[in-house]
Amino acid sequence: METTAVKSLYGRSPTLDTNSAHNQLQISSDLRTMTLSPVSQGRPDHPHRFDGWSQALCCESFSSGHHYWEVDVGDARWWRVGVAYGTIPRKGSGAALQLGWNNASWCLEKYDDNFSVVHGGVETALSVSGAPSPRRIGLHLHWEGGLLAFYRADSMEVIREVRQRFSQPLYPGMWVPYCNDRLEIVDLSRAS
Repeated sequence: METTAVKSLYGRSPTLDTNSAHNQLQISSDLRTMTLSPVSQGRPDHPHRFDGWSQALCCESFSSGHHYWEVDVGDARWWRVGVAYGTIPRKGSGAALQLGWNNASWCLEKYDDNFSVVHGGVETALSVSGAPSPRRIGLHLHWEGGLLAFYRADSMEVIREVRQRFSQPLYPGMWVPYCNDRLEIVDLSRAS
């Protein structure tokens, strides 16, 4: 499919689920931006809340069709953006609870200038061409087609395509480990 059509035809603007958000994540009032804070936000315990890793899922899930959304990663030094089944483990601090580090999630990770895709705890290093580093990442999910594609959103250049047969609804998810770094889901209804 023509990449420019993906955004216009399938653009979504999912919102963060505060019941899933780790308690040190500040969530904006429009539920699209998360920033890691050094202090707890004091939200009550919830069975969906990640209590060991600073990550959150979105309220919306996708279990059919095509969906495209973008995350503004800005200057964040280390981040992961991707998708997860609702069955992703939430409680504890083991490595397998991180986005991408289990069989229930897939993500694109950037650490310093290194990019990789992660699933099932397996990191696959990527060569991402061009400078500067992408500040906005596009994600295209075709659920029935078993496709999850990551884009450099400014040029719609494909960074990586992941092929996987999905068996459950998928929730967009994000992770950020450094205080004051922020990730923002772009409101595509307003974006240029």
